[in-house]
Amino acid sequence: MTTLLALITVASGGTWIPLAQAARGVPQRSRTFYVTVGNFAFATLALLLSDGHLSFSWRDFWLPLAGGMVWTGGNYSAFRASETIGLARAAGSWTPLNIITAFVWGALLFSELRSFTSAHFAVVSVALAFVLVGVLLIVRSQDAVGVSPFPATSAGPPGSASGGADTYRRGLLWAVAAGVLWGSYFVPAEWAKVSTQVANFPLALGILAGGFALALPGGPSKLSLRVTKLSLRVTTLQLTAGVLFGVGNLALLGLVSRVGTGVGFTIAQLSLLVNASIGIWVFKVPKPGSHAARIALVGILIAGVGGGVIGAVR
Repeated sequence: MTTLLALITVASGGTWIPLAQAARGVPQRSRTFYVTVGNFAFATLALLLSDGHLSFSWRDFWLPLAGGMVWTGGNYSAFRASETIGLARAAGSWTPLNIITAFVWGALLFSELRSFTSAHFAVVSVALAFVLVGVLLIVRSQDAVGVSPFPATSAGPPGSASGGADTYRRGLLWAVAAGVLWGSYFVPAEWAKVSTQVANFPLALGILAGGFALALPGGPSKLSLRVTKLSLRVTTLQLTAGVLFGVGNLALLGLVSRVGTGVGFTIAQLSLLVNASIGIWVFKVPKPGSHAARIALVGILIAGVGGGVIGAVR
């Protein structure tokens, strides 16, 4: 069962973003909104099938809900990063930052370093160096000639990114934001000291609330949603991506209960390999077989190893 949960976690985590990005011309706010709806639908079904109960206390409900809104901010940032610099580079940047951010929060707020020995700190230092080297390689993988990260079969319109230095820096900033926010969304629920099973539905509700907030054209004072009307096929793709995230998240909860938070979280980050592979060989950014693609893959592997080590020693 543990192996099956790990496979579901990695496969779902590695495919839901590419699936959400598989249609051209959809604004990232709309894409995010539909994903949050799909995830909420799955979380509601999971709650009903499990005969779970809801508590509307501050700890059990409102703190996880706040964490869900943080997750949505990370999701939007990840979509913008993927649109700007390509999925492989974006995921290769935000995944190690995700792990590092979670590690820092664990140390600062939850005293997870109390049992650390000198050997642990040495291992973490080396792992951080790996992450830094990997991210620098990913940055260096920028093509010399500007190329849109989404060709005709991909998510964005042709020419949606110029590939220039300013565009590339902007994409990396979006990836950094995704890494920090996705590494932080669990903090409210963990701070509340409630089980992940209890927090799952209010977390999904917070994710949906964040999706609605992004879709409002002028803030909460204007109630009309700025959501692009999509075809049935594209809408299905976006909603299915949200369901896939929900499946992976639920599998991760089961995995963590069996192997622990640190190990489970680390296994989940292996989805980077799936994301990067799809980004290069499906979205073709960087182009498969190119010098940029080879540098990006080496950087992703090095950063992934470093991030994995950090997660494993938490």
